[in-house]
Amino acid sequence: MSNKLSELKEKFQAKLEDAKVKVEETKESAKTSVEEAKEKVNSQVAQAKASVSELQAKAVEKREEVKSSIEEFKTDRNAAKAKRRAERTEEYAIACIALVEAAVIEADYAIAEAIIAASEAEELN
Repeated sequence: MSNKLSELKEKFQAKLEDAKVKVEETKESAKTSVEEAKEKVNSQVAQAKASVSELQAKAVEKREEVKSSIEEFKTDRNAAKAKRRAERTEEYAIACIALVEAAVIEADYAIAEAIIAASEAEELN
C-alpha cells in the first residue's frame, strides 16, 4: 500500500508542479496583456491629446477668420456709410449753391430796381 501511496503522492506532486507552471505562465501572460493594454491606452491618450490640440488650433484659426470677416464687414459698412454721407453732403452743397444763385439773381433784380428807382427819383427832382 505504501507503494500505491507513493505513486499517488508522486502523481499529485507532478500535477501540482504542472499547475504551478501553468499558474506562472498565466501570470506572465496576464502581465504581458496588462502591459499591452497600458501601451494601447497610452497610445490612445496620446492620439486624443493630439486631436484636442489639432481641434484647438483649428478653433483659433476659425476665430481669426471670423474676426477678419467681421473687420472686413465693418470696413465695408463704414465705407458705405461714408459714401452715403458724402453723397448727402454733395446734394446739400448743390442745394446751397442753387440757393446762392437764386439770391444772386434776386440781388441783381434788386440792384436793377434800385437803379431804376434812383433814375426815376433824379428825373423827378
